[in-house]
Amino acid sequence: MQTIYDITNSLGHLTGLASRLFGNLLSARFQATGIDMTPEQWGAIVVLLDTEALSQRDLGDQLYLDKSSVSRLIAGLEKRGWVERTRDPDDSRKKLLVATETARDLAIRCSPIARSVLSDAQVGLDDDDLTVQKQILTRIISNLRSVDP
Repeated sequence: MQTIYDITNSLGHLTGLASRLFGNLLSARFQATGIDMTPEQWGAIVVLLDTEALSQRDLGDQLYLDKSSVSRLIAGLEKRGWVERTRDPDDSRKKLLVATETARDLAIRCSPIARSVLSDAQVGLDDDDLTVQKQILTRIISNLRSVDP
């Protein structure tokens, strides 16, 4: 019987698998050091630490998450004291998300763990390999964002 679709060579399958493996290893290493944080929470904290403040919508856009996923993510971050909502200085009706000092302190512990996962994933790849791979993935992301669902 002829294979209809070779999933083992599918770009979607391979990138999805790599993403899940990254996330699983990151989560396991966080847990091993007593940090109860998901890879999604880590991603949100990193984005928030790189900016002064973001609206919930802007955070969702940066992480490419739908409204309900962002709401659940933010609720979990707030519950742990890693994110606070503040008033937008330009529009008092709006709320902005800001990483707390607790999140900043936690990021100091998490950053070396995240770097170790990246380092393990990049074994055997030189700087040129990484540059090309990042360019290719950036192009794929751009292509997929420009396509209507």
